[in-house]
Amino acid sequence: MNYPDVAPSAGTILIIDDIPNNLRLLSDLLTKAGYTVRKVTNGEIGIESALLEPPDLILLDIKMPGIDGYEVCDRLKDSERTRQIPVIFLSALDDEAEKVMAFHAGGVDYIPKPFQVVEVLARIETHLKLSRLQQQLQQQNAQLQLEIEQRNSAETALAILNQGLEARIQQRTAELQAENKQLLRLQTELQTALAQEQLRSELKSRWITALTEKFRTPLTVIPSVIELLKQVPDCSDDWSRHLHSLTDHTQAMKQTLQDMLLLLDADAGQLAFTPLALDLTQFCQQLAEQWLLPSQPEYKLVFVQFGQPPETILIDPTLLRPICSHLLANAVRYSPTGGTILFELVYEANQVLIRIQDEGIGIPPDEQEKVFQRFYRARNSGMVAETAVGLGLAVVKQAVEQHGGRISVRSGIDRGSTFTVALPLSPPTQPD
Repeated sequence: MNYPDVAPSAGTILIIDDIPNNLRLLSDLLTKAGYTVRKVTNGEIGIESALLEPPDLILLDIKMPGIDGYEVCDRLKDSERTRQIPVIFLSALDDEAEKVMAFHAGGVDYIPKPFQVVEVLARIETHLKLSRLQQQLQQQNAQLQLEIEQRNSAETALAILNQGLEARIQQRTAELQAENKQLLRLQTELQTALAQEQLRSELKSRWITALTEKFRTPLTVIPSVIELLKQVPDCSDDWSRHLHSLTDHTQAMKQTLQDMLLLLDADAGQLAFTPLALDLTQFCQQLAEQWLLPSQPEYKLVFVQFGQPPETILIDPTLLRPICSHLLANAVRYSPTGGTILFELVYEANQVLIRIQDEGIGIPPDEQEKVFQRFYRARNSGMVAETAVGLGLAVVKQAVEQHGGRISVRSGIDRGSTFTVALPLSPPTQPD
């Protein structure tokens, strides 16, 4: 029989059971799995053994001569020395009342006899891990409490020092108030001197630029920190899930800042446009092959090309990437049940079509023209993408129009959406 891989120092288990065959079977099983095993045949000796040298976990039979398993567990939980030891009850009785009494007595689990070897090992390992995590959390809480007390002491000392500085603070506060009044007067004069629309545009530009610079460094550092945290040994599924969620949110925030800057440059007439001779088929095919799809639910991304590519096609690759990336990301985001995403590249006589089709929730007919507006989200989008900002399609439209192209959508509720981008083979040097 194969046993799960458990380190020899996995832990000490105390078995309390009055049936020698059960003791022998469990002892052999756990010893082969790498645990240190102690065994006793009645409750009184079990209590003494646990108090003398507390084990990491106790397997406790319910029906025994003398005191039964429930009383043994009660007495163990009454002692500070053994209170935190996880107790798993063993019993040939499998009715609900027995299970309720076992958990009421302080047991962490209940295994009916005859038991399955794999199940016993799995439950033991699970509760040992939970117990160790709980001990670790208690230690961390104790350390945190100590730090809080130290901080409170420091704050108290600081408050005493600040009492002597109160007069100077009041004086400086008065000076700052006077300076603030002067600044307010200068600001009023500036607002009067500038046209209202020009000022509003300038303030918006400054705000977005400052916001981008403020978040650029932490958004660059966070992924590295996440990769370090992923190396933590024996991390739980919840830990991994939270790290994955943090990665997704960080990437979404970076993308939002990039979208805002692109639209801001477009508003100011400063959006760079550098069309180059590009192998469009290779570009799109590589993007499809490298696109990371969620593991759940099941998605399938299919790339198809139609028509003969021209000898030369001029496209700005810096603007082409957000066009394709936003459309692919939306196809996944708004297909919560998975399905096939079709990525088509169609060469025609004077233009090339990029078409992305999904099997998602669709867009209400009366909102299909509005989804290209900035910050607009269809009324059914909140069901699957609560944190979406509503800039992606606005960025796509701006990048497409920069090429002198156009974008359209065909969609039906619960029948998916198809976005079609039409780009001229030779875009204008200075698009409208």
